[in-house]
Amino acid sequence: PLITSSINDDLNQILSTLDLKTDIDDNCYIDYTLVQQPFVIKDALFVNGKGEIFDKKSPKECPSPKQEMPETVDSDRMVTLWVTEYMLNSAGFAYQEAGFLQYNLTQDVIPDKIPIHMTTKFFKYFVPELYKAYPNKDLTLWIYVTKSVTFDINTAGVSGRAEGIITWLVHGDNGTLI
Repeated sequence: PLITSSINDDLNQILSTLDLKTDIDDNCYIDYTLVQQPFVIKDALFVNGKGEIFDKKSPKECPSPKQEMPETVDSDRMVTLWVTEYMLNSAGFAYQEAGFLQYNLTQDVIPDKIPIHMTTKFFKYFVPELYKAYPNKDLTLWIYVTKSVTFDINTAGVSGRAEGIITWLVHGDNGTLI
Protein backbone atom coordinates (compact mmCIF):
# COMPACT_ATOMS: atom_id res chain seq x y z
CA PRO A 1 0.00 0.00 0.00
CA LEU A 2 2.79 2.46 0.79
CA ILE A 3 4.50 1.85 -2.56
CA THR A 4 1.19 2.05 -4.44
CA SER A 5 0.32 5.26 -2.62
CA SER A 6 3.72 6.72 -3.47
CA ILE A 7 3.36 5.75 -7.16
CA ASN A 8 -0.14 7.22 -7.27
CA ASP A 9 1.05 10.48 -5.71
CA ASP A 10 4.00 10.73 -8.13
CA LEU A 11 1.77 10.02 -11.14
CA ASN A 12 -0.78 12.58 -10.04
CA GLN A 13 1.97 15.19 -9.74
CA ILE A 14 3.32 14.39 -13.21
CA LEU A 15 -0.14 14.30 -14.81
CA SER A 16 -1.08 17.63 -13.27
CA THR A 17 1.58 19.28 -15.45
CA LEU A 18 0.26 17.88 -18.74
CA ASP A 19 -1.96 19.77 -21.16
CA LEU A 20 -5.02 17.54 -21.26
CA LYS A 21 -6.76 19.26 -24.17
CA THR A 22 -5.61 18.51 -27.70
CA ASP A 23 -6.74 20.00 -31.00
CA ILE A 24 -8.25 17.50 -33.41
CA ASP A 25 -8.54 20.00 -36.24
CA ASP A 26 -9.56 23.63 -36.82
CA ASN A 27 -13.09 22.94 -35.52
CA CYS A 28 -12.80 20.75 -32.43
CA TYR A 29 -10.59 19.54 -29.60
CA ILE A 30 -10.60 16.55 -27.26
CA ASP A 31 -10.53 16.99 -23.50
CA TYR A 32 -8.61 14.28 -21.61
CA THR A 33 -9.13 15.89 -18.21
CA LEU A 34 -8.97 13.25 -15.50
CA VAL A 35 -12.32 12.26 -14.04
CA GLN A 36 -10.65 10.50 -11.12
CA GLN A 37 -7.15 10.11 -9.80
CA PRO A 38 -5.02 7.50 -11.59
CA PHE A 39 -4.46 4.34 -9.60
CA VAL A 40 -2.46 1.13 -9.80
CA ILE A 41 -3.84 -2.37 -9.25
CA LYS A 42 -1.44 -5.30 -9.51
CA ASP A 43 0.21 -4.85 -12.89
CA ALA A 44 -2.20 -2.27 -14.34
CA LEU A 45 -2.26 1.52 -14.29
CA PHE A 46 -5.72 3.08 -14.63
CA VAL A 47 -5.95 6.59 -16.02
CA ASN A 48 -9.57 7.58 -16.48
CA GLY A 49 -9.84 10.63 -18.73
CA LYS A 50 -12.91 12.52 -19.83
CA GLY A 51 -12.47 11.77 -23.54
CA GLU A 52 -15.03 14.36 -24.59
CA ILE A 53 -14.89 16.32 -27.83
CA PHE A 54 -15.84 20.00 -27.98
CA ASP A 55 -16.47 22.69 -30.58
CA LYS A 56 -13.63 25.23 -30.22
CA LYS A 57 -15.76 28.33 -30.78
CA SER A 58 -18.59 27.48 -28.42
CA PRO A 59 -17.77 24.48 -26.18
CA LYS A 60 -20.87 22.85 -24.70
CA GLU A 61 -21.40 19.59 -22.85
CA CYS A 62 -22.84 16.85 -25.04
CA PRO A 63 -26.44 16.09 -23.99
CA SER A 64 -25.97 12.30 -24.39
CA PRO A 65 -25.78 10.29 -21.18
CA LYS A 66 -22.27 9.61 -19.90
CA GLN A 67 -21.11 6.06 -19.34
CA GLU A 68 -19.20 4.60 -16.44
CA MET A 69 -15.83 3.09 -17.21
CA PRO A 70 -14.98 -0.39 -15.95
CA GLU A 71 -12.94 -0.48 -12.78
CA THR A 72 -10.84 -3.42 -13.88
CA VAL A 73 -9.55 -4.76 -17.15
CA ASP A 74 -9.32 -8.49 -17.74
CA SER A 75 -6.56 -8.40 -20.31
CA ASP A 76 -2.94 -9.29 -20.77
CA ARG A 77 -2.38 -6.33 -23.09
CA MET A 78 -0.02 -3.56 -22.13
CA VAL A 79 -2.49 -0.78 -23.03
CA THR A 80 -6.26 -0.85 -23.18
CA LEU A 81 -8.12 2.14 -24.55
CA TRP A 82 -11.85 2.44 -23.94
CA VAL A 83 -13.90 4.32 -26.52
CA THR A 84 -17.48 4.85 -25.40
CA GLU A 85 -20.64 5.86 -27.21
CA TYR A 86 -20.46 9.08 -25.21
CA MET A 87 -17.07 9.95 -26.68
CA LEU A 88 -18.31 9.33 -30.23
CA ASN A 89 -21.61 11.12 -29.57
CA SER A 90 -19.72 14.12 -28.16
CA ALA A 91 -17.84 14.25 -31.49
CA GLY A 92 -21.12 14.18 -33.41
CA PHE A 93 -22.49 16.92 -31.18
CA ALA A 94 -19.36 19.10 -31.38
CA TYR A 95 -19.06 18.88 -35.16
CA GLN A 96 -22.77 19.62 -35.54
CA GLU A 97 -22.40 22.67 -33.26
CA ALA A 98 -19.35 23.79 -35.24
CA GLY A 99 -21.37 23.69 -38.48
CA PHE A 100 -18.87 21.25 -39.94
CA LEU A 101 -21.33 18.52 -40.99
CA GLN A 102 -22.36 20.04 -44.28
CA TYR A 103 -21.13 19.52 -47.79
CA ASN A 104 -21.73 20.86 -51.28
CA LEU A 105 -21.61 18.00 -53.76
CA THR A 106 -20.62 19.21 -57.22
CA GLN A 107 -19.41 17.46 -60.35
CA ASP A 108 -15.81 18.58 -59.81
CA VAL A 109 -15.46 16.56 -56.57
CA ILE A 110 -16.67 13.29 -58.12
CA PRO A 111 -13.79 11.19 -59.48
CA ASP A 112 -13.91 10.59 -63.23
CA LYS A 113 -14.08 6.81 -62.75
CA ILE A 114 -17.42 7.11 -60.90
CA PRO A 115 -20.22 7.29 -63.48
CA ILE A 116 -22.33 9.92 -61.73
CA HIS A 117 -23.13 13.17 -63.47
CA MET A 118 -24.47 16.07 -61.43
CA THR A 119 -27.18 16.98 -63.93
CA THR A 120 -30.97 16.99 -63.88
CA LYS A 121 -30.89 14.44 -66.72
CA PHE A 122 -28.85 11.94 -64.68
CA PHE A 123 -31.22 12.26 -61.70
CA LYS A 124 -34.46 12.50 -63.72
CA TYR A 125 -35.84 9.22 -62.27
CA PHE A 126 -35.14 10.35 -58.70
CA VAL A 127 -36.55 13.85 -59.10
CA PRO A 128 -38.64 13.88 -62.31
CA GLU A 129 -40.25 17.25 -61.58
CA LEU A 130 -36.83 18.89 -61.39
CA TYR A 131 -35.86 17.44 -64.77
CA LYS A 132 -39.14 18.58 -66.34
CA ALA A 133 -38.68 22.13 -65.06
CA TYR A 134 -34.93 22.32 -65.80
CA PRO A 135 -33.91 19.72 -68.42
CA ASN A 136 -30.18 19.04 -68.85
CA LYS A 137 -28.99 21.53 -66.22
CA ASP A 138 -26.05 21.10 -63.87
CA LEU A 139 -26.79 20.41 -60.20
CA THR A 140 -25.25 21.07 -56.83
CA LEU A 141 -26.46 19.13 -53.82
CA TRP A 142 -26.22 20.91 -50.49
CA ILE A 143 -26.10 18.17 -47.86
CA TYR A 144 -26.26 18.97 -44.16
CA VAL A 145 -27.20 17.22 -40.95
CA THR A 146 -30.07 18.60 -38.90
CA LYS A 147 -29.33 16.73 -35.66
CA SER A 148 -26.14 15.53 -34.03
CA VAL A 149 -24.76 12.29 -35.42
CA THR A 150 -25.22 9.54 -32.83
CA PHE A 151 -23.41 6.24 -32.43
CA ASP A 152 -24.13 2.82 -30.99
CA ILE A 153 -21.41 0.41 -29.88
CA ASN A 154 -22.31 -3.25 -29.41
CA THR A 155 -20.80 -6.68 -29.97
CA ALA A 156 -21.51 -6.43 -33.72
CA GLY A 157 -19.46 -3.24 -34.03
CA VAL A 158 -20.08 0.49 -34.26
CA SER A 159 -22.98 2.04 -36.14
CA GLY A 160 -23.84 5.68 -36.67
CA ARG A 161 -27.03 7.55 -37.43
CA ALA A 162 -27.32 10.89 -39.17
CA GLU A 163 -30.42 12.86 -40.05
CA GLY A 164 -30.23 15.61 -42.57
CA ILE A 165 -31.52 17.45 -45.57
CA ILE A 166 -30.38 17.43 -49.17
CA THR A 167 -31.21 20.58 -51.09
CA TRP A 168 -31.13 20.21 -54.86
CA LEU A 169 -29.81 23.38 -56.52
CA VAL A 170 -30.00 23.86 -60.29
CA HIS A 171 -27.40 25.97 -62.08
CA GLY A 172 -29.27 28.69 -63.98
CA ASP A 173 -28.22 30.11 -67.34
CA ASN A 174 -26.79 33.24 -65.69
CA GLY A 175 -24.73 31.24 -63.17
CA THR A 176 -27.16 31.59 -60.28
CA LEU A 177 -28.33 28.65 -58.23
CA ILE A 178 -32.05 27.99 -58.38
